[in-house]
Amino acid sequence: MALEKPVYQLVLPLEGVEEAIEADLHLSAEEVRSRSEAAMSTLSALRMNDEGGLMKTPRWMDLYKRLHEGGWPWRVAVYIAWAAQPKKYRWPESQEELAEQCLGLTSDRAISTWRKRNPAIDNTVAMLQGAMIFDALPDAYDAMITVATNPEYKGHNDRKLLFEMAGVYTPRISAELKRRGLTVDDLDGMSDEELDSISAALKQKADGGEE
Repeated sequence: MALEKPVYQLVLPLEGVEEAIEADLHLSAEEVRSRSEAAMSTLSALRMNDEGGLMKTPRWMDLYKRLHEGGWPWRVAVYIAWAAQPKKYRWPESQEELAEQCLGLTSDRAISTWRKRNPAIDNTVAMLQGAMIFDALPDAYDAMITVATNPEYKGHNDRKLLFEMAGVYTPRISAELKRRGLTVDDLDGMSDEELDSISAALKQKADGGEE
């Protein structure tokens, strides 16, 4: 099943968020707004310690910003961005710690309420977890090409995949090369005449219906 490109826009009504926070904090609407502004200001400067003791922005911060720009309430956007991360990359480690340290809440009860009232939240988390592959594609392509263009044998499988993706390598080509006592690694050193010979042989087999 093909993955769809992630959509960060809020496409469904999201009601009850502020009410859930008011109930959690036992504060008036005005007090909740004031607390929200303070917590959001703190979030913008948030930094975490990595394994080397250096301070850095949490991994989910950029995703949070895209979600918030797409119309998600900022606290909900933080939760979605955090929950979409693989567990080993989540900071803080627990939902309750996220509520207290990043959202200005006294517990994660409000988060649980949002999720019960709005299935769109968990649906978006699931969609992002699957679709994050799109963000990794440029680096994955670069790594594959780097290995594929390395003349050493370890690049054989990457070369094969690269040729398949480009439409210039098929199992039929592999079979023809094997028949000639060659491998895909030998293609780089072949002359135009040799390549034309292979191409002609493959065309003849295709015209004759051979596999």
